[in-house]
Amino acid sequence: MESFYIAFNAVAPISFLVIFGYYLKEKKYLAKETISNLNKLCFNIFLPVLTFSNILHTNVREIFDIKLFIYVFISIIAMVVALSMIVPFIEPDSKKQGALIQGIYRSNFVILGIPLTNHIAGNAGAFVASILIMVVIPMYNMLAVIVLATHSGRNTDLKNVLKEIIRNPLIIASILAIILSLLNVKVPQFVDKIILDLAKIGSVLPMIMLGSMLDFKKISSNIRNIFIGVFGRLILMPLIFLTIAIALGFSSEKIVALIAMYCAPTAVSSALMAEQMGCDYELAAQIIIFTTIISCFTIFLWVFTLDFLKFI
Repeated sequence: MESFYIAFNAVAPISFLVIFGYYLKEKKYLAKETISNLNKLCFNIFLPVLTFSNILHTNVREIFDIKLFIYVFISIIAMVVALSMIVPFIEPDSKKQGALIQGIYRSNFVILGIPLTNHIAGNAGAFVASILIMVVIPMYNMLAVIVLATHSGRNTDLKNVLKEIIRNPLIIASILAIILSLLNVKVPQFVDKIILDLAKIGSVLPMIMLGSMLDFKKISSNIRNIFIGVFGRLILMPLIFLTIAIALGFSSEKIVALIAMYCAPTAVSSALMAEQMGCDYELAAQIIIFTTIISCFTIFLWVFTLDFLKFI
């Protein structure tokens, strides 16, 4: 029963916040423009501050693990390469292929990663998730451009991608916090209090905004591809890469961070990117909706199972 309570307590708050966000949108408390502005605020301010706070308040030298970096790097490459070989046999439409590949490999790690690991493993787990952002975000963005450009017939402009990566506020926050932590710089107490207060918003508001973006009216007849996307993102990817991670002997807080990465639903930004680059926006949006809803149950099952087996 202890495993049940640990898993429930980890997932229930996040599920409630997502449902609450959907409720606010349905009751017209949040207009489309408000949702758009708050999403930008989360991405540009609150999530970077949360990332900065988690790293700054943890000893980088104690948890930094190059082995984990390499594993995450290789696993993301492996996902994209394998999916690029398999998906064309499942779906003949090239534009749907791009949306499906991105929908399966690209998780909502930025929004769910830090809050989820914080709920399960506390600051240590959240720190690992914050550190992994430096690897995950650039790779997700760069590979998404390559995948979508390839399947939409457009040319890939890596120069612009690199500019976006360098200017990404989450990466900037991670690097700055690591430098300050390694140099053992102590910020003034009043500044630290401000950072901590803003970080609390960063662990809650993104969950609410994720729920506010759910739209069931746009679901069409893409049932087969949606099923493939959901199964691949929430079941197959975690099963393969968490199993390997456990076999490699990663510590519990690192396994928790990997749960957040491999078990999270598809990234919300993937639909916007699919639309901008000429791939199937409708399918991309549907995969996001269903993986977001179903992940509330699958994340619970993954946490419950791994805790029951004493891996976390």
